[in-house]
Amino acid sequence: MILEWLLNGMPGGTIFVLLIAMVISFINAGIYRLLIGKLIGWKEYKRLQKELKKLQTEFQQILRTKDQKAIEKFEKKRKRMLQIQMKVMKPQTYMFGLSFIYILVWWLFLIPVYGMEILAVIPGITQLSVVWWYFLCSALFGTLSYRLFGITTEEEEE
Repeated sequence: MILEWLLNGMPGGTIFVLLIAMVISFINAGIYRLLIGKLIGWKEYKRLQKELKKLQTEFQQILRTKDQKAIEKFEKKRKRMLQIQMKVMKPQTYMFGLSFIYILVWWLFLIPVYGMEILAVIPGITQLSVVWWYFLCSALFGTLSYRLFGITTEEEEE
């Protein structure tokens, strides 16, 4: 009875897809947080992100001025900036491979079960199929889960 309700369109399917997106988002954020801790270290990751942000801001300001001497002078710092980017992106490369598993959820389960039937309605705006509904839920819960796990860096007041 409950399984039928979950698999047969609105509202059961709407809630079911929302829950799948939520679970996958929280698992994804948890794995990413663990990877950061194992590959870089959490304090080091935060420190590197802060340093990277500072270097990127400085580089953008120099590019806006179009001062060739300042650009040449920044070259050593630019190398450091690229090293930091490589180090910070290492956990993301592992997550990229993992993201293909999530696509299998669509192809092997969600699309065969729901097809292109309307699964959610945003009144006065649009009707959403399973693909768009999953995408919307995934974006929402992805943002929330990353913030809850402390992965999203907040601008600190200086």
